[in-house]
Amino acid sequence: METITSSEKVDIRYESELVYHFRQQLTADPDLRWSIPHELSVGERLPWVELKLDDHQLRFKPVYSRKPSLPELESLLADWHEPLPPLLVSPELVPKVLDFCRDKRLAAIALNGQIYLRSAGVLIDRQPLPGRDFRFELEPRNIFVGKSARIIRTLLTDRDRIWTQSELGKRTLASSGLVSRIVQHLISQGLLEKQSPRQFRLREPFELIDAWVKADDLSRRTIVARYTIFESDPLALARKLTSWAESHSVKIAFTQWVAAWLRHPYTEPVISSAYVSRLPSAADLEELGLRRVTDAGKVWLFVPDDERGFFRETKTVNELPLISDAQIYLDLQGTGLRGPEQAEALRNWEGFCRP
Repeated sequence: METITSSEKVDIRYESELVYHFRQQLTADPDLRWSIPHELSVGERLPWVELKLDDHQLRFKPVYSRKPSLPELESLLADWHEPLPPLLVSPELVPKVLDFCRDKRLAAIALNGQIYLRSAGVLIDRQPLPGRDFRFELEPRNIFVGKSARIIRTLLTDRDRIWTQSELGKRTLASSGLVSRIVQHLISQGLLEKQSPRQFRLREPFELIDAWVKADDLSRRTIVARYTIFESDPLALARKLTSWAESHSVKIAFTQWVAAWLRHPYTEPVISSAYVSRLPSAADLEELGLRRVTDAGKVWLFVPDDERGFFRETKTVNELPLISDAQIYLDLQGTGLRGPEQAEALRNWEGFCRP
């Protein structure tokens, strides 16, 4: 009998591997007595499995999924007409999937030994067993940094659009492998939903934005410089900065107060802030009439860590280039000067994250 030791990690890449290891797990379960049809070949799908527990004999029909998503499970339950109840079989059960199974009383088992099973007079809720580590693929460490963030930002440019992985790859310049991993991760978290085998759309755009806010650290992803100037009108300052950027081949896109006000006016802007591909030189500062300061200031300029990504998703309003709505909302968090109020007004606007 094959066993998994604590030092082994097994990646499940094909359904046949999932079927094989599931069968091995049932015959070696240390706590539960499972029965399976013995006439089947080793790699054949099991038409049923039976659990014997005291006076109970419970039969299920296994349903295999290497990376279950909430929409997939909702569809499974809605379309289920088999005489036996389903038993979800997966390499691992992520928290959202496990919560769904508990809520819907969907029996589920993972290759790491974790089990949730609820039936008349029976409740089994076992944690993963030690020494077992099965995964379909490694989850992205942080989907809100680098090229991964490009994918998130692009998805949020149009929360109603139906996308393909190919379209995301072309717009973000990310590899097909990275796009696929991020898309599958978002589907598994219930944030994206499939419209067809190759098409998907945002299912929970606001939940995705909230997760981005929690993970974001502006100081780590940008270099920031603040400046003072005699000019007091933030919009006039924005136009002055735009003219300078155009004449010096500097990429620029406004964010925070000015950008939010131009998208959906709520609070009067007090600071002109923008992403730029480079900070002004000494000669530029003299030309613009700017003086650098360590705090406050009327002009805030950010140099992003991923220049190509930040400037790929912009729009022009009143002849001023703006960063995406989701990025504006993100950048207004924790700013003061009524920035969070403007952020919420922008978020509650029906045009938020729409072209």
